[in-house]
This record gives sequence, C-alpha cells and structure tokens, in this order.
Amino acid sequence: MEILFKNLKGIAYSFILFILLTLLMSVIMKLTIIPESWSIYYMIAIIAVCCFFLGVYIGNHIKKRGFIYGALFSVIFILILSVFYTLVFSSGIAFSAGLLKFLPPILFGSVGGMIGVNLGS
Repeated sequence: MEILFKNLKGIAYSFILFILLTLLMSVIMKLTIIPESWSIYYMIAIIAVCCFFLGVYIGNHIKKRGFIYGALFSVIFILILSVFYTLVFSSGIAFSAGLLKFLPPILFGSVGGMIGVNLGS
C-alpha cells in the first residue's frame, strides 16, 4: 500500500507542477509578445517537463527499470490530463496522428526514470 501512495504522490506533485507552469506560461504570454498561436508547443513542453520530473521521482522510488516505469507513468499522467481536458471542455480526443505530439513527453519521462534510478539515495 505504501508503494501505491508514493506513486500517487509523484503524480500529484507532477500535476501541481503542471498547474504552476501553465499559470506561469499564461502570465508570460499575457505580458510579452510571444505568439499565442504556438500555445500547443508551450503546453507540450510543460507536459514534457512534468513527465521528466515524474520519471525522476518514480525512478528514484522504484530503483529498477527506470526507462519503462518512467514511460508508463508518463502515459498515465498524460491520460489523466486528457480525461480532465475532456471533462472540462466537453470535447473528445481524436485518436489520430495528432497523438504523436505526446511522444516527446513520454521520452522525457523515460529519460527521467533512467536518471532517477541512477540517483544516489
């Protein structure tokens, strides 16, 4: 049961980081001249940072197979965000080539998992 709580704690930390970085990016877009049309790329970068953090946390906690666990928990995190997006905006997610935009965050999560396994306790 302790393992489950630590895994959920990592997802919760990543979700909090996601909210904070999204708010920061919103303020930056409001106060500067960066193009708003690139907002999908900013969001993918924010998700990638959160997945990297989640991978490091999970890899450091589980201490084995960081590449696989980092990718797995990144997919779970992205699915949770997608469910929230669907519930809030009442729109479905199209399963097409557009899902390839989530490949970099999953790779970042995998690399984070590898780094987390190799961190000293």
